[in-house]
Formats: sequence, structure tokens, C-alpha cells
Amino acid sequence: MPNAEYVDYEDEETDCSSDISEVILNLNAYKPSTSNRLISLTDPKYKQLTPFVAKSSQMRLGIPSTPVVGDRCGVSDGAVAAIASSVLHDVGLITSNNSDLVVDENKLRREKAKVRKDLKFQALSEAQALTLKGLYFDGCKDSTLIEEKVDTKRYTRKAKKERLCLIEELGSRYITHLSPSFGTPKQISATIIGYFERMTRYLSQLLAIGCDGTSVNTGWKSGVIRRLELKLRKPLQWVICLPHFNEHLL
Repeated sequence: MPNAEYVDYEDEETDCSSDISEVILNLNAYKPSTSNRLISLTDPKYKQLTPFVAKSSQMRLGIPSTPVVGDRCGVSDGAVAAIASSVLHDVGLITSNNSDLVVDENKLRREKAKVRKDLKFQALSEAQALTLKGLYFDGCKDSTLIEEKVDTKRYTRKAKKERLCLIEELGSRYITHLSPSFGTPKQISATIIGYFERMTRYLSQLLAIGCDGTSVNTGWKSGVIRRLELKLRKPLQWVICLPHFNEHLL
């Protein structure tokens, strides 16, 4: 049976020797003709090419890469669903008589949640298999939307929250982001230690720790790094961002 992934042009041979950058299509004036139209994969003539077309009225085809590209480009779910449906329509998988493969926002949200769950599980599995020797962190305070319940009503308002991002070195591998309750050295160090204890990833092989040079992180007596050293019961190599240190001198 022919591979359903390959689609040929009908009654026309394509010359692939020319440079594709030299081909310029005026989309406004372009009108498909019978000689250069893509074959309709729902046509009974090519029924053997479409064993994957759903028989039910629901979209059952998996689209794992579509929500990933939408997230990467910052496109809304509605726009991504419309684009995906239009592409399927252009190649003939969606017609006036067969709309089973139309992608809606709910389908896209389900796929997005599934892909995120799989990627998170994969990242955690890979991270737990590696020995953590260099831990870098950086924090900031930004505005975020929170929901409050007053009696039977819910209200949304902006609030300042602490953010903490963890990076593994060498390799600059992203670990996770955390939200400490407060921006104090005690709370930040406790949040970092608590995360790795929950993930059952131990810091016994940790050799170096990096951050900016604020007193919250580098305080010799009760800074974040010092508290981590006391918790691990060993000294660490400090990797400090010097531009912040220069700002204090000015």
C-alpha cells in the first residue's frame, strides 16, 4: 500500500533541481487549476491513501507538534486551530462532505495539556538520571494575576510574587521555576531544598552554585548560598555575577 505521507501532484512533474529561493508565488493572483491542483485525499480514487481518516464525527487524529509550534510562536489557541483546519482543507482532508478532521480550540487545548505533561515527565526523567554538579538560580519580583473569593464571588487582581528560576550547569539545562512565599534568604533556600527533596534528586554531588551578587544571596552569615552550604554540610564553589557587584561599588 502506498505511504499516506507522500502526496504527488496530479498530471505534472515537479522539477526539484532549481533553487527554491528563486520561486516567487504571487498568492493574490494565484488560482489553482486542474493541472497543478493537489490531489484530494478524500477522493474515492485515492481511498487506499487515507486509511487514517476517522469514521466518526470527532477529530481523533493526534496533532502533538501543532500546539508546540503555537506556544513557541505565541499564537492563540483559536488562531492555531483555524490555521491547522485551513491547512487540512487545502490538502483535501476537509471538504464540505467530510468535516471530521476540523480542529477546534478544545481539541488543541487537550493536545497542549497532553504534550506539556509528556515533556515535563521526559525532562524530569532525564534530569534525575544525571548528577547535578552546578546549580544556578536567579529571582525577581513581578506582577501576576491572582483569584480571590469573597463570599460567593470571585475577583481577580494583580499582586507581586517572587519568582525563582533554576538552571543546571554545565549545559545550561533548565530545571524548573519556583515561587517562594517571601524573598528572604531563609525562604529561598528552603524552597530550593524542598524542591529537590520532592523530586528525589539529591544534591550530595553539587560542587558549584551561581547567582547574582546581591546580599540576599551572598551574605556571609545567612545568605542563600551560606544556608545551602549549612544544609549540605559542605562548602561550595561560588560563581557570582560581577556586574551586580560593580553596581554596589558605584
